[in-house]
Amino acid sequence: MPRKSKVKTEAEATEDQALETPPTETKPVRGAKTAAVKAALNAHKNKSPKEIAELLTASGIPTTAGQVSNIKSLLASKRKAKAAPTAEEAAEPVVPKDAVSVALLVKAKKLVQELGGVKEAKTALNALAQLLD
Repeated sequence: MPRKSKVKTEAEATEDQALETPPTETKPVRGAKTAAVKAALNAHKNKSPKEIAELLTASGIPTTAGQVSNIKSLLASKRKAKAAPTAEEAAEPVVPKDAVSVALLVKAKKLVQELGGVKEAKTALNALAQLLD
């Protein structure tokens, strides 16, 4: 009787490997735990991280108080960064109320040219002021 070869075919090897490896669990969606912690933090603003971690663990999302604290501090730092004034807002010069802009001066120059001089423009503006009062 002929001897069997010790070399396995590919089908037999795949079958043996499938039997030896335990079934793998499906990976959770990336960011699902963070989203759940954020939702819990928004829903329970007066609860401590430990209490929120207990709530999430009871609902099937394993988490610790440290993870909740990290996410909570990240949210707080983003709020602070958003509330801080930008460099443009902080660098704007303080303009007095009686200051005249360049655009306004250009308009005044056009008015003077249309009316024929500064005296005429002053007279027209005084007449307008009397009508508006």
